[in-house]
Amino acid sequence: MKKLLWIVNPHAGRGAMRGELIDCILAFQQAGFDVTLHVTESPEDATRVAKARAGEFDRIVCAGGDGTLNEVVTGLMQSEVRPPLGYIPAGTTNDFATSLGIPKVPADAAVIAAGDFLHALDIGRFNGRYFNYIAAFGVFTEVSYATPQQSKNIFGRAAYIMQGVMSLANIKDYHIRVSCPEMEVDDHFIYGMVTNSVSVGGFKALKPDSIALDDGLYEVLLVYPVENPMELQWLVNDLLTHNTESNRFLYFRTSHITFDSDEEISWTLDGEFGGSEKHSEIKNYARAIRFVTAGESEKTAE
Repeated sequence: MKKLLWIVNPHAGRGAMRGELIDCILAFQQAGFDVTLHVTESPEDATRVAKARAGEFDRIVCAGGDGTLNEVVTGLMQSEVRPPLGYIPAGTTNDFATSLGIPKVPADAAVIAAGDFLHALDIGRFNGRYFNYIAAFGVFTEVSYATPQQSKNIFGRAAYIMQGVMSLANIKDYHIRVSCPEMEVDDHFIYGMVTNSVSVGGFKALKPDSIALDDGLYEVLLVYPVENPMELQWLVNDLLTHNTESNRFLYFRTSHITFDSDEEISWTLDGEFGGSEKHSEIKNYARAIRFVTAGESEKTAE
């Protein structure tokens, strides 16, 4: 019988998984898996378990938010053996699940996680840390890790919006030298993100229909400073209408990029605090991990 390791964050998304355990385990068993359950106890526990035990299982499935998924991905990237990875979203926004078409109902997601459709997807590395779908700095990036977990559990996505509005009065710009094979830029920016997702913060990316999660390229968005509330409104309109030709930001694709600044810049990786750095190097590891997906992508044998 095939063996499956199920890593569950019991605190993610209002404790969403606590009443769903039996239905998910039944879905795994009906697909022919012998299930081992591990409930995370502390930060980075999922990384430790995924790295240490990857070689014992035919599949790993994690249940939690984007941060939990990031921990498991990190553990697999550090392991010599990388079994296919399934995901049951149980966080607040679950951007990556949206990209893979995974439903929010845990039992339905479990059926997909136990399925046969595997797709090798890109994984990023930010200096010495791995990330799954986004590395970002600047205005709003502190919202995800500054918003209290209790507020996330009670208000959901609205908690991020409330915290973001509170940060508008403190928009800061950074002088950054950006280098990649496609271009060199030396300018001031209030926000930047390097992504591999059709959804960021629960909202659609600029060109969701043209994004491929396995092409070895990241979508990069760099936003110039705004001088007044009117310019801020124009910027928001350009982003919401997917106006990639706007002169208020730069939008391009690359596989390898560096950011250098005179002061430390705080980054977020997959919605969690990623550290403060003067030099940041981001590299795309193409098709590094096989994910179990909802679509008919690469149906392969394990």
